[in-house]
Amino acid sequence: MKSICLFNHKGGVSKTTTTFNLGWMLASLGKKVIMVDLDSQCNLTGLVLGYSKMNDDGIEAIYNSRSTMTLKPIIDKIINGVSVDEIVKGAEGELIKTGNENLLLLAGTLETSDLDSQMSIALKIASGVPVTKNMVGNFPEVLKKIALVHSADYLLFDLSPNVGGLNEIILMSSDYFIVPASPDFFCFQAVASLKQNIEKWYDEIEVFKRVNKFDNPNYVIHNRPKFLGVIQQRYRPRSGVPSSSFQKWIDRIKIAIKDDLVPALSEKGCVIPADEIRRALKGSALEPYDLANISDFNSLIAVSQAVSKPVFALTEEDITSISTMFGKALDTSMNNSENFRREFEALAKRVMYLTK
Repeated sequence: MKSICLFNHKGGVSKTTTTFNLGWMLASLGKKVIMVDLDSQCNLTGLVLGYSKMNDDGIEAIYNSRSTMTLKPIIDKIINGVSVDEIVKGAEGELIKTGNENLLLLAGTLETSDLDSQMSIALKIASGVPVTKNMVGNFPEVLKKIALVHSADYLLFDLSPNVGGLNEIILMSSDYFIVPASPDFFCFQAVASLKQNIEKWYDEIEVFKRVNKFDNPNYVIHNRPKFLGVIQQRYRPRSGVPSSSFQKWIDRIKIAIKDDLVPALSEKGCVIPADEIRRALKGSALEPYDLANISDFNSLIAVSQAVSKPVFALTEEDITSISTMFGKALDTSMNNSENFRREFEALAKRVMYLTK
């Protein structure tokens, strides 16, 4: 089982949508995938369930139902010091099903923000308050054991857009990570701060492991997540390629990744070698470390969210059931959906190749 984080501490980069679409495509290619919604806003949960069910009554019913497994009781037990084996053994309910039989969701909860603050504190005071030190590794270990119980091939983490303790622990305990990016100045800035934060997290985890005697090779926070690359997205195309205003920022982000982020990650052993990335990209116009270029979904995103399906899995019936498209507009939308299917299939195959 491989774990992959989708992380960018800048918001608005389609991180949740990418997690859902990538997870669905991996599942369509025969892999068993579990997505974990670790954002306290629960957007991935809303996308899977349908946002109409995310009102107060709907979400309360989900959390109160013993037939559905959510993060809420797991987080409560982690904070209260319950052991990993006891939490996994007592995990009630089924993971939430999606429209793809191989794709499941562990639903998020508002209490994720409480765990985030607890983790930030625990990383700093564990040596002085030993009761807190087990919390740090117990949470990612519980999630991985739940995935193993369900025979998952991939565990995808949808993280919140921040640099708190929870994101630090989940990222540094994952096998791989992907950075969704949007072509703008703020995302360009985020690449520089991403480098600084991962360097800081790496050093902090190393100290935490040494001080608390968690430096054995089997400790769940191995501190070596491998960077797979960036997914450049949310741009408007012109003649099949990004328009010049978007291409400028795509190029600047690529340079920042190549010249700043990758060298820093290489020093920590946290990146897939460029030659291996090139082999995965063979046959495409992409270069390391771009995993895919995904243009803006435009009107298809509204349909996708309404029917809880990826843009590339939409049918004519899906589109016409919630829109007034017909004729040439409908044909264009279906062609776009097929183009997105090819893009995400290529992306999923690259991920599978790099994580084999």
